[in-house]
Amino acid sequence: MTRTCLPVAAMPVPLPTDVRLRPADASDAPVLAALHARAIGALDTTYYTAAELAAWSARMTPERFRALLPTRHITVAEMVTSSGPRIVGYAQLLPDEGVIEAVYVDPDFGRRGIGAALVRAVEDDGRALGLPGLVLDATLNSIAFYAAQGYRQECLSHHELAPGVGIACAVMEKRLESRGAAAAC
Repeated sequence: MTRTCLPVAAMPVPLPTDVRLRPADASDAPVLAALHARAIGALDTTYYTAAELAAWSARMTPERFRALLPTRHITVAEMVTSSGPRIVGYAQLLPDEGVIEAVYVDPDFGRRGIGAALVRAVEDDGRALGLPGLVLDATLNSIAFYAAQGYRQECLSHHELAPGVGIACAVMEKRLESRGAAAAC
């Protein structure tokens, strides 16, 4: 008897009902820069030094986000709150190269499926563009997260943050199959 089952990565945690995904726009830039810094600032120094975390955190400014918008697909996760919508995460795809450049979730909203939903959204963008797969530089603290999304580690590498400051990372990749494709168990 042959059985067919969905791959683990195809069984996603549902996005919370009070969160929606949408394309970023220029008015989001200050919030995205602050979220980027906050997410990195919440990491401990298990994998990276305080100096590395500071250089990493300082890389993204509102101006930099605005400059990236024409050449990147940036998706934001927005939560409905009593005071209005609040951006709680974002993902960034360099579509010409099939590179996921960023997935960040506000530390107050972690472990709710938001990061996984952002990865799925970027993958859907890649499929729509006809990309055969995606690649990313996973920080050491995020390798398990990406592995759970179906990404495979290819090698260890070094990601330059600023002149003379870099961090260790893992190059990971995933082949994109059509949505709903089944895999043999």
